[in-house]
Amino acid sequence: MNEFSISNLLKESFKKKDTINPRDIFEEKLAELNISENQAFNLIGLDKNSVNPILDGSIKHPNLFNVLKLSDFLDIPLKELIVFLIANQQSDKIKKLETSNDYQFIERNFDIDRLNRAGLINSKSDSSEIKQNLLDFFGFKSIQEYEDYTLKLDMILYSSTKRNFADKMRYFSVSSAYMIFERIANPNYYDRDSLKELIPKIKPYTQDVEKGLLTVCQALYSIGVTVCFQKQLTTSQFRGATFAVNRKPCIVLTDLNKNFGSIWHALLHELYHVLFDFESILSQGYHLTGEPDLLLINEKNADEFAQDFFFDSNLLRFIKPHINNDLMVSQIAKKNNIHKCLVYFAFQIEMYFNQNKNYWKAFGQYFPDIDETIKRLSPLVWEKDSIPQKAKIIKEIFELNKIIE
Repeated sequence: MNEFSISNLLKESFKKKDTINPRDIFEEKLAELNISENQAFNLIGLDKNSVNPILDGSIKHPNLFNVLKLSDFLDIPLKELIVFLIANQQSDKIKKLETSNDYQFIERNFDIDRLNRAGLINSKSDSSEIKQNLLDFFGFKSIQEYEDYTLKLDMILYSSTKRNFADKMRYFSVSSAYMIFERIANPNYYDRDSLKELIPKIKPYTQDVEKGLLTVCQALYSIGVTVCFQKQLTTSQFRGATFAVNRKPCIVLTDLNKNFGSIWHALLHELYHVLFDFESILSQGYHLTGEPDLLLINEKNADEFAQDFFFDSNLLRFIKPHINNDLMVSQIAKKNNIHKCLVYFAFQIEMYFNQNKNYWKAFGQYFPDIDETIKRLSPLVWEKDSIPQKAKIIKEIFELNKIIE
């Protein structure tokens, strides 16, 4: 943080109100130089009416050049003198400065227009209401509290704070997920061998549209892997991410494509990263699927792992000529213990990425409504949820088997 930022100066003024006494330092300087007040005023280049209010902290509208001159004469660091002057301002003036700083911080760090469209904030122009909406969502009492938290978060997750509008939304989405995982604080020990044993048992649960994903996520939670869902936030455009929170794997999935097959595929994709890339993720805080990665985490391998897990290339080669035969698709899906839409999803992926043909809108009647699948996991809904409330509900789902209807 810039040491001369309003936020930092305000914070220092609350902590260091009695750290320096410019009047005492001034008197010591006179004795050291063996000069009178008037001689000192001449040396500084200011009259007593300019100097005394600064020394006493009573000045209402400090002139920066006067403060600089006095700082130099007294050998006081400029920042310390400014902090002293702020600390001695009337409380209503400090409050106005805090309010102004809050709104500037919000403007710099949040995409107000898009958050309004997402329903998270109710106004694009009422600064007070915007501030309260954000504080309610995060569960903080002040913007300063949020700012302090993001300084810590940036150290964990980000190497740069320069973000454009789209990046602001992605930052918001990713940061929200991290805060939820941090509050959930999965108490179970993460064991990689247990995860390796669990993954092969996942396939049959794809056939249970309502409770299958919930059951799998509860099982993952019991071995230290936490999974949560978010409604897709405009422009953030990611389908999944894997975090390291308290040195345990945490996965966030979104309804980006609103596709039953895509959600299961995304889960296995992220589980691949947990199995094979978690040491790298520990060092960088998180991995966002589809985002360029300095550590070169292999997205292609993760995609192939997810695809082969549900319906490998040999099976696809067999069913491809018969993809419009509903009976054959149903039989091969049943034989492989998967929901039949995953057969169609494998076909869609093959045609799009290997043959440049778009079948994404085909076979829609065989894909279940994802709302039935994810509602029991209580996805984060931006327009009505808060992070403290959502973390509490998800923790209850995983630890107390709470049922969401």
